[in-house]
Amino acid sequence: MNETLTLKIRRFVISIIIFVIIVFSGTVGYMMLEDWAFLDSLFFTIITLSTVGYDIPADLSRVSHIFTMALILSGITVVLYSLSTLTSFIVEGQMRNVLEVRKRMKKIDGMNNHYIVVGAGKTGFFVCQNLLKEKKDFILLDKSVERVQQFLKEINADFPYFIGDAKNETTLEEVGIKRANSIILTLPSDVDNLFVALTVKSIVPQINIISKVNDPESVKKLSYAGINKIVLESEISGNRLAYMATRPNIVSFLETIIHTQEKDLQLEEVQIPKNSWVIGKSLKEIALPDKVDMIVIAVRKKDNKSIFNPKANTIIEEGDIIIVLGEDSKIKKLREIVEQESYQLS
Repeated sequence: MNETLTLKIRRFVISIIIFVIIVFSGTVGYMMLEDWAFLDSLFFTIITLSTVGYDIPADLSRVSHIFTMALILSGITVVLYSLSTLTSFIVEGQMRNVLEVRKRMKKIDGMNNHYIVVGAGKTGFFVCQNLLKEKKDFILLDKSVERVQQFLKEINADFPYFIGDAKNETTLEEVGIKRANSIILTLPSDVDNLFVALTVKSIVPQINIISKVNDPESVKKLSYAGINKIVLESEISGNRLAYMATRPNIVSFLETIIHTQEKDLQLEEVQIPKNSWVIGKSLKEIALPDKVDMIVIAVRKKDNKSIFNPKANTIIEEGDIIIVLGEDSKIKKLREIVEQESYQLS
């Protein structure tokens, strides 16, 4: 929620509180000055503040006359201020903005194990586009309202976003940094990405941080800051261009198996959970190709060593990550199978 909108809400709330205090003060004042009952005092206070007009009681004391004038002046001032603020909300559409912000924040507060994308630039656009395709929960974080609105228009999709500075600890807590799976830094400045990474690590030391970097000399500095994965944009682009020139068929094949429309094949990683029935068994015993009809590309062990094209006698352990190639529905089935504590082998 931007500062101007927050300030207007605060002023409106304060004016309402002051009005309630005036009504209470007027009621108590008449009870003490005229010895009236509570309901009579409240009634006289309300019609006085509303300026609807009434006959002044003949026995009203001089002190009560002065008190009534002060009550009218203070009441009119607060009421007019409250009405002008409320009118501003309605005319400028800010009431709708408040409701939208609250709805969006409620959704953000309910998110767990989500991704936080910092930066509504070109790189952030492709990151969000891929996360949408993968149907992952994520939040876009940027301090520019205009940039985010343009971003949403270009990507043509609705997803949670937050307007704020990622270098601010309060902002990071608002987007659920303590509940997040990973944070992806795509800011154009390496210095800004570094500063955000340091701020994130001070809040959640163990979180997975992925950052882009523009200057090769910044790689070591970002690495020292505890960033888990660093992507040098020029290196990625250069490698891709070189592969497309020297090995076009391989690049074409990889793009085809991932983006083919017929079967929607994708590379995915499936982690072996605790108490899974596959723990301690070989790939031959598990027989994944027979059960879910997919290809096992590699097995990544807990010590971060990867076994590519694993043999049939490769033993699966708790915490291992199996990298497979298959259809989305079959990958879901695989997750269901490995999460079971027992399974009847055929």
